[in-house]
Amino acid sequence: MTRTADPVHGVAQDAWIVAPDSLLAMELKRYADAAPFIFGDFELRELTPDTYSGSSFAEIVVPIGADRTPRVSEKDHRMYLGLVGDIEFKIDGETLRLGPGDVLHIDKGEEYGFHNGGYQEGKLLLIRVPGPALPGGAQP
Repeated sequence: MTRTADPVHGVAQDAWIVAPDSLLAMELKRYADAAPFIFGDFELRELTPDTYSGSSFAEIVVPIGADRTPRVSEKDHRMYLGLVGDIEFKIDGETLRLGPGDVLHIDKGEEYGFHNGGYQEGKLLLIRVPGPALPGGAQP
């Protein structure tokens, strides 16, 4: 651990804060380095830096006509950000459409599934808390 004085954030010079080692590391994961893999009907690209496990970020390509079979979320939080296209979600029996810029939160225990019934390939950004163990533990 490293001890540093922090006058910028209002800590007096004679006071010390301890920064955990995990806060001292920076890691960049480039999109080109995140190899896509096939998961059912979808192409998934895990974008989370390798040293971070608190949550995960993944791009999901949803082909026209693709379905995500309904399942119960095992994650504490699962958020989808619509990037391209309109994806139809069914959450605990309620149907809604997620378009570009829309964000959907699914809580642990909720049943969800989705379908691309549109005229173009869809893309979603998935944020999961906690993150999965990949590649075998991927759950788009």
